[in-house]
Amino acid sequence: MTDLTLPNALTQLLVEHRAAHDPHYPPSDNSDHGPMTYLAMHGLGIDVPAIERFSDQYRRKLASYPPPNYTVGKHDWTLHLGRRESYSALLRFFDAEVSTEGWQGTVARYLPMLISGWVKNAFHPIIRLGYGIEFEAPSEIAAGLAYLTITGDDPRMAAIANRPLTDSSGRSYLASLRAARDPAYSRGPFNARYNRIIETANVLPAMEGTHGVLNEISRACLEVFHTTHDFFALHLVTASHAFRICAPWAGRNPNLLYSVGIGAAYLAIGAPAFDPVARATADLPIDALSTATDEHDIKLAYSCLAQSRTFADPTYEWAATGYLEPRLRPERR
Repeated sequence: MTDLTLPNALTQLLVEHRAAHDPHYPPSDNSDHGPMTYLAMHGLGIDVPAIERFSDQYRRKLASYPPPNYTVGKHDWTLHLGRRESYSALLRFFDAEVSTEGWQGTVARYLPMLISGWVKNAFHPIIRLGYGIEFEAPSEIAAGLAYLTITGDDPRMAAIANRPLTDSSGRSYLASLRAARDPAYSRGPFNARYNRIIETANVLPAMEGTHGVLNEISRACLEVFHTTHDFFALHLVTASHAFRICAPWAGRNPNLLYSVGIGAAYLAIGAPAFDPVARATADLPIDALSTATDEHDIKLAYSCLAQSRTFADPTYEWAATGYLEPRLRPERR
């Protein structure tokens, strides 16, 4: 995989972007994917001038945010949970924490108190933090923690994760949730779907499989996406990658929260049937992974590359290519 060390010009771009833009933009609270995409492009081996050209185009649709008129401290930061207006003040707070405690100590201190909200806003806060950690970008680690804070934790999710385990794991775990499908779960904005599911659906944490919860359920997420090519299913893949990166700092039993979160999101996309995918036998030299131009496609490409390397499973790259190549080369359809 490409060296993940950030060149100075990219570090500066990340800092400038974060200083200028709110984590959401209109008209419907879309998440700012810019910094995540810049880092994904770097991870795919794309040079800084190309990333800067992408940034120039992408940033035109984003919103700014007002500077803070108050400060946040260790004694009162939890008062800002779920308060979007506190984002810029929280950035300053987490910047200071990272500066004095180091990024690992800061993430280990605060993420366990925030991780229960990891599914909200279609996973984007945890994905932003995951990219910050993956590339060791302090400004983005602070941004991810601030974003998680204004999104808020979720005691309901934490309570569900402490229930007895199901008797299934991996692919069978997601398949078992199809019995709980309800049309109301897949209607409306993602957060509304998620809230209905957390309040009413029978979602329990998955048991540990032969190869581990993160490995097996992440693979099942890939299979859901490969079968459906659904837009929200794409987020199952990118979120699985991000959670894996963040899990070492997420506190006790992160796998329980992971399985419940993925289960809830699977219901939110309608719990579609999906097919098992045979394991690819070799890494493929696929240029599609580095030529995507849409921010979601770029992040999918990098997530699949990263998951492929971590799990020693080239099926991730194979599935990403099967999705991306027709989109990039429509004449082949």
